[in-house]
Amino acid sequence: MNKAPTVRPWHLLAFAALLGVEGVLLGFSIGGPQGAPMLPWLATGTMALTVAVAIAVLGSLQRASRRALLAQRTLEEAIDALPASVEIFDRRDRLIAYNRRLVELYPHMLRAFEQGASFEEMARESLARGGVPEALGRESEWLAERLQERGRRQLPLLQRVHGELWLHIFERRTPSGGIVGVRMDVSDLIHEQQRLAASQAQLKAIIRAAMNGILTLDPGGHVLEVNPSCEDLFGFTAAELQGVHLGMLFHGAGHLMPQDLLSVPQELAARHRSGAELTLQVSVSEVRTETTLLYVCVVTDFSERKRQEMRLQRANELLARQSTTDGLTGVGNRRLFDQLLQNAWLRSARTGLPLALLMVDIDHFKQYNDRYGHVAGDDCLRRVAALLRSCVGGESETVCRYGGEEFALLLAEVDLDGARSVAQRCLDSVRLAAIEHEASPGRRTVSLSIGVALQVGCAQAPALRLIEAADAALYQAKAGGRGRLSCQVQQA
Repeated sequence: MNKAPTVRPWHLLAFAALLGVEGVLLGFSIGGPQGAPMLPWLATGTMALTVAVAIAVLGSLQRASRRALLAQRTLEEAIDALPASVEIFDRRDRLIAYNRRLVELYPHMLRAFEQGASFEEMARESLARGGVPEALGRESEWLAERLQERGRRQLPLLQRVHGELWLHIFERRTPSGGIVGVRMDVSDLIHEQQRLAASQAQLKAIIRAAMNGILTLDPGGHVLEVNPSCEDLFGFTAAELQGVHLGMLFHGAGHLMPQDLLSVPQELAARHRSGAELTLQVSVSEVRTETTLLYVCVVTDFSERKRQEMRLQRANELLARQSTTDGLTGVGNRRLFDQLLQNAWLRSARTGLPLALLMVDIDHFKQYNDRYGHVAGDDCLRRVAALLRSCVGGESETVCRYGGEEFALLLAEVDLDGARSVAQRCLDSVRLAAIEHEASPGRRTVSLSIGVALQVGCAQAPALRLIEAADAALYQAKAGGRGRLSCQVQQA
């Protein structure tokens, strides 16, 4: 950096002497020959005054010089302490000043810095050392471009040097034609940007390869972007889905907003472009920054799983029915009867309402099988079961095959008259069906004997008591000539 000229003490003394001589001449010219005796005194006074002024000026200049030197030293120390390098070139583009940071960035160039080399000379040396990776293989072209744009760029130049060192280079021309340059180390920033870019590329690759549909939504619930799986899921292209409201993608969700789905995943119904019904699980997460708010929606296709669940449910229902249904007649089997009786017995004990049981037996069924064969006998059982089922109504009245040609009808919350009425309907229904039975000793058609028992359940007594009472009543009906009913009312 250029330095100001230094004022020496002898300069001031010479200046004072000159002033003294001028004072004498001035006195002579004023007093003439008559004033000659006063000249020595006048010259001495003028000389003294001049010396005093000179000393005062000298002190002031020395203090100003010290302040200037201190300011210059402070400025130089501050520039040396900068984290960025500073370099100053003259109008011939030769280096005339630089700070310590420039040497730290280019330690191998110290000799060139001290010699005041030109920018082109230093650039060529860096190229020869391979210090500019982007110029490898095209050194001449790179140097020509660099010299052409030197001092003209409005934006900083990003340059990689010495492998992984990245610099932002600022260059500005001075009014005198020189160039001032500043180089800032931005390696950490560039490396972070590179890591972020790699992370973003990896994330995009994962999103594109994801089997689940992924949508990004704006705060209003409109689609911003979708991945390929989402296109396959709905059957629409990304361009067609862009801008569509979330509620339009799902049935019955016209006012659905992404905020409504933040808590837990929800199962929603949708439709493919082809019209196929879809069952989807939708999970939404919020992405919030200082400047951005959007939502990421992950859509999982549960359609096949839902169909499998429905098939499994139907299979389980069928299995449950089969496990509690008589395979020949289609009414409840003995297992179901035992379950229903136990439940109804305990319920009757809690409510205090009576429970009725009808034990029904097909009269002379062994003779029927002997006369018509077992195939016809099975058909007879099916017809009787259907007739019995037609005589009961509601979930509280159940028909079960108790065993062989015997059926049980369980009637909850009925009185004796109600139970007897159902039994009589059963007798009349079978009689009117007129199922041929030539082997019957008394009649030529199939008939029934029915024992009716009525009792209020008791938690301390077994439900078997109701079966025993119905069996006893059935025995009475058979003993009375068959084709009739008999009733028993038991106390708990």
